Amino acid sequence: MTVTVNRSSQSLKSTQRSETTELNGAGGLSDMKVLQALNAAVIITDVAGLVTYWNPFAEKLYGWTSEEVVGHSIMGITVATETAEEAAQHMAQLQTGESWAGEFGVRCRDGKFLPALVTLSPLRDDTGDTVGIVGISQDLSGRKQVEEQLRAAQAELERRVEERTEELRKANASLRDLSARLLQIRDQEARRLARELHDSVGQMLAAIGMNLATVQSQAGKLDQAGALAVADNNVLVKQISDEIRTISYLLHPPMLDEGGLASALQWYVDGFRTRSKIQVELEVPPDLGRLSADMETTIFRMVQECLTNIHRHSGSKTAVIRVSKQGTQILVAAEDSGVGIPQEKLGLTLEGWSGVGFRGMAERIRHLGGKLEIRSTNAGTVVTAKLPLERGNGFEKREDVA
Repeated sequence: MTVTVNRSSQSLKSTQRSETTELNGAGGLSDMKVLQALNAAVIITDVAGLVTYWNPFAEKLYGWTSEEVVGHSIMGITVATETAEEAAQHMAQLQTGESWAGEFGVRCRDGKFLPALVTLSPLRDDTGDTVGIVGISQDLSGRKQVEEQLRAAQAELERRVEERTEELRKANASLRDLSARLLQIRDQEARRLARELHDSVGQMLAAIGMNLATVQSQAGKLDQAGALAVADNNVLVKQISDEIRTISYLLHPPMLDEGGLASALQWYVDGFRTRSKIQVELEVPPDLGRLSADMETTIFRMVQECLTNIHRHSGSKTAVIRVSKQGTQILVAAEDSGVGIPQEKLGLTLEGWSGVGFRGMAERIRHLGGKLEIRSTNAGTVVTAKLPLERGNGFEKREDVA
């Protein structure tokens, strides 16, 4: 590096002695010792930018000794070509009497760039004229290294969080698939049990009933106690047959497979209305048509669960069940005018689907790509399910279960 010096060595030394004397001032040598001892680079230049003072820490930080830089332009020492324009702007600002502070990339003797916090202040004489510039530099490389390590650690943490989040998402998806599959298996088993109760147990009870009818036709040959026992058995067999038929239909109504959703819902609502004394209004469009087995079973189970909850908890005397098509969606709503769900319980229900009924309902609907919503006040509750029609129609095919 070649630096042209416009002043004689004697003149520069005289100027340095003069500025040193000004620095000493009333404080004597203590001020100079402070500058020498500072753990920061202190550089003083004249107005033109020629170095007149360079403390020991500046030697350590930049690599040049004081003898090597005094009398040379600071622009040719610590300022690189890439930052020359920015440095010139700061120098021009200082010559107008304004200070500057900020982060600046300074150049060291070995050519390396060093991030530094630089403060530049004008040095004024007794008349207020700017006669020099005082620069203080503090090494930021340690802080930069820590910041870089923090950024790297944060990036690694974010990467791991993303990995764990993705693993958790996959685990939740697997659990939902498993839950939905278990619900499907339960439905299939319920269908099988319903068929067994209807076909096997029902047929056996029918045979017992016919045998009892034969015995009852000969009741005249029995004593009074025997005749009465036969009559009671006839009544009990009929009651058992009715109960098994009801259980069979609740497990899986045959008409859900044979007649479709509308017929099965009408049958269930009629029976519920009779048993519960709750006036239930059912609204199903006449052109609903057939849906997939999963879709019809899901809607039927939702209505079943909602009406059970209304009967057990709401205190409502009326209920409305609505099934409708809206574009590419099937909407199912169950509404009552009861006391509503307490807010604290509603919050838990909405966040985590507390309760077996709501959880099962939500899992069924979510497995079909739908969404379950609950709105409840002290004037009643509305449970709504939105199901994609296209996906629902593309699900499991209907199969008869032997």
